[in-house]
Amino acid sequence: MKFGNEAKHLILVFSLFTFLSLILFWPIFLGKVNLNGNLLVSFYPPYGLNLPFKDSGWDQLRIYFPFYRVTLDALRHFGVPFWNPYAFSGHLHMADFQTAVFYPLNLFGMFLPQVEFWHLLRVTPMVFGSFFTYLFLKNIKLSGIASVFGALAFGFSPYILTWGEEVVMSPHSIIWMPLILFAVDRFIEKKEKRFVGLIAISTVLSFFGGYMQTSIYLFIFVFLYLLMRLGWGLFLSRAGLLILGGIFIGIGMAAVQILPSSELFFNSARSQIRLTETLFSFLLPWRSLATYLAPDFFGSPATRNFFRGGSAQYYEGILFVGIATLVFAFYALVKNPKNRLVVFLFLVGAVSLFSTLNLPTSKLFLYLPVPFLSTSIANRILFIPAFCLGVLGAIGLDEWLKVRDRKVFAPFMVLGVIYLSLAVWVLAIIKLGLPYLGQSGVGAKLNALISLRNLVLPLAVFVLSAIAVTAGFYRPKLKEKLAILVITIFFLQTFYFSQKYFSFSDRRYIFPENAILNFIQENQGNFRSWGIGEAYFENNFASQYSIFWPEGYDSLNNKSYAEFTHGMQGGDINSFSFRADAGLGRGKTLELFSSPGRRKLIDLVGVKYVTSNQNDFELMEKNNFKKVFESGKLGVFENDEVVPRVFLASNYEGPPEIDSTGKTTDEIDAERRKRIPEKLLSPDFDFRNVLVLEKPSPISAQYGPGTAEIVSYRPQEVVVKTESGQPKILFLSDNYYPGWKAKVDGNEVEILRADYTFRAVPLVPGNHTVRFYYDSLIFKVGLMVSSLSLIVLFGYLVSWKINKT
Repeated sequence: MKFGNEAKHLILVFSLFTFLSLILFWPIFLGKVNLNGNLLVSFYPPYGLNLPFKDSGWDQLRIYFPFYRVTLDALRHFGVPFWNPYAFSGHLHMADFQTAVFYPLNLFGMFLPQVEFWHLLRVTPMVFGSFFTYLFLKNIKLSGIASVFGALAFGFSPYILTWGEEVVMSPHSIIWMPLILFAVDRFIEKKEKRFVGLIAISTVLSFFGGYMQTSIYLFIFVFLYLLMRLGWGLFLSRAGLLILGGIFIGIGMAAVQILPSSELFFNSARSQIRLTETLFSFLLPWRSLATYLAPDFFGSPATRNFFRGGSAQYYEGILFVGIATLVFAFYALVKNPKNRLVVFLFLVGAVSLFSTLNLPTSKLFLYLPVPFLSTSIANRILFIPAFCLGVLGAIGLDEWLKVRDRKVFAPFMVLGVIYLSLAVWVLAIIKLGLPYLGQSGVGAKLNALISLRNLVLPLAVFVLSAIAVTAGFYRPKLKEKLAILVITIFFLQTFYFSQKYFSFSDRRYIFPENAILNFIQENQGNFRSWGIGEAYFENNFASQYSIFWPEGYDSLNNKSYAEFTHGMQGGDINSFSFRADAGLGRGKTLELFSSPGRRKLIDLVGVKYVTSNQNDFELMEKNNFKKVFESGKLGVFENDEVVPRVFLASNYEGPPEIDSTGKTTDEIDAERRKRIPEKLLSPDFDFRNVLVLEKPSPISAQYGPGTAEIVSYRPQEVVVKTESGQPKILFLSDNYYPGWKAKVDGNEVEILRADYTFRAVPLVPGNHTVRFYYDSLIFKVGLMVSSLSLIVLFGYLVSWKINKT
């Protein structure tokens, strides 16, 4: 085939996958938005609507869409969004892996509106995932029809669909795997160095895709695939070493993301607190295997009747790959039990699947101290069995198209018996009133009815697929048309699944303007705001509105700040357990204000405005909050006792002393530090004038008048003007974190960590300009490594081009 014809063919295939992807998102062409806006305006104050909504897409609202507002705002000003000032009293943004700041698609966000850019993020994984899988399958000499089927089986798999709906960037870290495998095979066959370049580029794009755990699983799979293809030649042959070199160059190119993210990981509670028992609870029960035959056998969050059990959410345990995929994958195993690729896919897929089930071996792995893997939910690996089954299904369909073989009926017989058994079991529960998955009585019957109802459509697809395959056995000349029919049925089932799970909302429900929020935006200055009681404002929503907020929700949050907010609310830092959120507390207003520590916390982090429900107005006023705005059932109250965001402290003290008997210096320092919140909470401690510093200040502060004023407040830079006739310590209630530096009148000074998690700078008497700015060493090292890796790759490809000519 000539290059021109091949290019046209690939463009046609790419267009097909694009068209099919857009079909899944057809409501966007009618003005809808693929975001659960109904949930947003109905479940969360201060919107106050009451619309029907699906129980899905929570984190899209709480993390990804608002954080992308921060990313896009920075990129549109040609900057790098290192820091998010709107969450956690200051939060690492670029270093947070899932913000995917360096992902190339973000370039489109520089000129596209946020909603349209969001749709680009949602649609492209299916297009690219399918197209790259098609390239891989065609390269292993499968027919076009079989390759399209396998490409759809993976690129449009429920795993890709549901994870994209819940964690928008997760599929973007996965879809590069088939392209890497394609490049590996082509390099082994052709020895053309451009494929090493493709391996490197695909590697860096996976890491830039925004989900570290799936990228790690991806490269474990690629490494195993290389061992299958090359054996020890992977380490001994020139081809193997060049392929490994391409992967390592790609990792090096991603260093600008990997190194800052690793630093954040080790500064977060995620890396330092064992979550073993919690992670065990996310392992899937054995009964989850039934969802290979019916994805909603245990209900669906879309219809609010999900009852599988365990801590894993619906999308975290999605196994379904399509009936036809399962049938033809089974047939590939029956037909080619000794084929090396078939055996490899079966074994790796099975091991990956079993690592997510509640087994002793799965628990053993979670005990191992492996960063990013043993501290995360194992179910993220389920894209591996989905890919393996998709490829096996394509191989099986290809075999069916080639030969007339009765073995193709074996999968239908086995799966038919299982379907029948499930149906009989559920019917028996309904008719005989038997217990069902730990429930009895009416609850058991209702859940059994859900299972029975959700068996109907998969069973119908199974029967139609069986009829098509049987017809192909007796009419071999019709096989290609019947294969297209099977693929069409597969896609229709995928379409039904997607429409059931996806949320589409009116644009007016996507973080709409609101009188309460408008007031805060116009009056906040540099102060923070907060919602209390029934007017609680969900973590990270403030990032969408550019409102400074003391709370946040992110699995990689600053451990220091999370411990601080925990300790200031009376919690024991020594028993602190990881949480993805950190904040000032939730609950009834009276209960929240009953804690004097929480009131100090509110004042210290600079909360000037608090939203409250009208039922709590009187209580707010009793606690020294003054109502300044009211709209509907909500009001905004001004905190009369708020601590200025910057102030000049007149004294400092060290952490509380402890019994140091038998303890090392590091142990003493760590234990003393954890008692800082106790000191701040002490009734006789003047936290408005005195700081707690972890190391001595080079300047002894003195009492006396002085002023401090923020003259410029930007995400990566804060400029403060001060005036005092005595030595002082300037306090800024923004999070302390490596990479932040300070200059006083242009001279570099050390930032001291104050009050456990904030920043302070000592000042001599006089007028000063203090500039806090973010200048991360780890980012510079990562940028240098990425640049050098890019230069090496460029030189390698140029030398290949020169040698070729």
